[in-house]
Amino acid sequence: MIVDRRGFLSMAAGAWTAGLAACAGRPSDTSGGAPPLDGLWQRHVPGSMREVDHSALAFLLERYVLKRSDGVHLFAYGDLDAEDRTALDDYIRTLSGFAIDSLDRREQYAYWLNLYNALVLRLVISRYLVLSIRDITFGLGPFGDGPFERPLVAVLGQPVSLSDIRSRILWPIFKDPRLHYGLCDAAVGSPNLQPRVFTGERVDRMLDGAALDYVNHPRGVRLDGQDLVLSDLYRRYAPHFGGDFSQVAAHLRLYGGISLLPSLRAGKTVRYAFDWALNDGTGLRN
Repeated sequence: MIVDRRGFLSMAAGAWTAGLAACAGRPSDTSGGAPPLDGLWQRHVPGSMREVDHSALAFLLERYVLKRSDGVHLFAYGDLDAEDRTALDDYIRTLSGFAIDSLDRREQYAYWLNLYNALVLRLVISRYLVLSIRDITFGLGPFGDGPFERPLVAVLGQPVSLSDIRSRILWPIFKDPRLHYGLCDAAVGSPNLQPRVFTGERVDRMLDGAALDYVNHPRGVRLDGQDLVLSDLYRRYAPHFGGDFSQVAAHLRLYGGISLLPSLRAGKTVRYAFDWALNDGTGLRN
């Protein structure tokens, strides 16, 4: 559902079943599947008063996101009942069908962040009891897709994967390294799944907060003896954070606390690590 700030509502329509069928039949390739950026995803309406209704996802996040004592957020994948799983499906179906090009840039930013996280939740729930999202595969052997390359939804008829959203839509359009702090890959080592949804109004504040949280947590940056250990996020997407270590360190200094800054000086041995264990909080809710 799209909500106009002036009070008008318009229902989003989309061919959900047909779209998923198209996704399932798409072969793996290196192009990412998204249209050229001068096409569908690039269009927007500066100053648009429309907002996207993310209340269904907001309810699920409030109900199932748990904060561990060490600051890592968990999600109770196995606790979702049939009604809540249907609500998640309906939410993704609604997002897949409405006119994204009627939104302004901030609202589009929030849209893609929320859609990515909702798709990750649905994927893990559909294969629940996996120990890591990386255990999920589509197809057999070298011809199969991993969880990030497989198209999981058709947005306005275009098959879209998680990698498409991160690297072929969000990054080319926004050129904002903070996007990585807003995307949770269902892993303990990933930036936290936020307990509330992104909106156009608060997307900047939430991404700044998520960046501060991740950079100052040991899974983002830590010292191990004389070695500096960075999240593998900064290796996998190094060009998004500036490229070489000096530029990545400059990015980290923007968000690092005073105690962290000395460890970011040049000359240290740098290692990368990432905990892909599932951020599962099933059975831990009160």
